[in-house]
Amino acid sequence: MNERDRRIIDVIRALRDGEVVTYGDIAEDAGYPKRSRLVGRILATTDEELPWWRVVNSVGRLVPGHEREQAAQLRSEGVKVSDGRVRNARYGRFS
Repeated sequence: MNERDRRIIDVIRALRDGEVVTYGDIAEDAGYPKRSRLVGRILATTDEELPWWRVVNSVGRLVPGHEREQAAQLRSEGVKVSDGRVRNARYGRFS
């Protein structure tokens, strides 16, 4: 795995229960601003066990095709989800 991917994975791994951020937030924190699509690609293709459900798009929309599972995971961590979007999280962008 290259250094860039490792840095992005490390940022995702560091997310806390109830923390919800965007793909862009992850890219920025890893040192790769404006590379949100790269974050999405890594999450979609990695074999690493990552808290993918804590990452959403810039308006809080859940991952298409995985909305039910993602919403359940987030709700179990105290995150308010309705109409396929994060409305309020304990930590992160949507707190």
